[in-house]
Amino acid sequence: MKLWHKVTLTTLGILILIGLCFAIWNSYREVIERFAAYAFDRQTLINLLRHQGKHNVILFIAVIAIGSAIPGMPIAAVAVLTGVCFGNWTGVFINIIGIFLGNLLAVYILGKFPHKVKPSKFRPIADHLKNMNHPRLGLSIGYAVPMLPTLLVNYAAIEMHMSLRNKALCIFIGSIPVSFLYAFGGNALLLGNTKTVITTLILIVLLFSLYEIIRRDQRIIKSKLQENAE
Repeated sequence: MKLWHKVTLTTLGILILIGLCFAIWNSYREVIERFAAYAFDRQTLINLLRHQGKHNVILFIAVIAIGSAIPGMPIAAVAVLTGVCFGNWTGVFINIIGIFLGNLLAVYILGKFPHKVKPSKFRPIADHLKNMNHPRLGLSIGYAVPMLPTLLVNYAAIEMHMSLRNKALCIFIGSIPVSFLYAFGGNALLLGNTKTVITTLILIVLLFSLYEIIRRDQRIIKSKLQENAE
């Protein structure tokens, strides 16, 4: 991707993102300001946050989608807010749709322009995803692990030369764990629910354990290659 392509698309995305975030702030400003002034209790805050209009669902989906499509843009804070503003399951739905659409858009755009991946400490992991015995599983894991840069995972998806349907399926599957993590975590913070917090922490541990699956699969490949060489 040429520099001017990258600058133009990134700038456009950021401007749209700023506009959408302002629209969300405008929708919830009165509620937040009243709560900050201790005008009502937490339960009243929850009721008000979750009855601000269905149009906010579209706004949150759009923010997460645009944020997911922009390389390096952190969306965790907004994804956690979905749990705060909409509760567990609606928050999960918003996060899944937003992350799915954003990454699908990013893969489409990256596929339309010549690109060259810069060296990165995460690059070997992205290569492992491509070279797994089950590449679709590897790609799904790549999207599921929050600490992996999605830009590299999107490049890996392009380099695998999968069909659009398979790419979309991997993105969708990979978006589910992190969507639960963010939405349930946000709702738990608002409610002070200890059990949900513990469940969220367990999910975090499980996501990090996916690294071991990648490394184990890669060791199997290396072992087979060595056997064939002998």
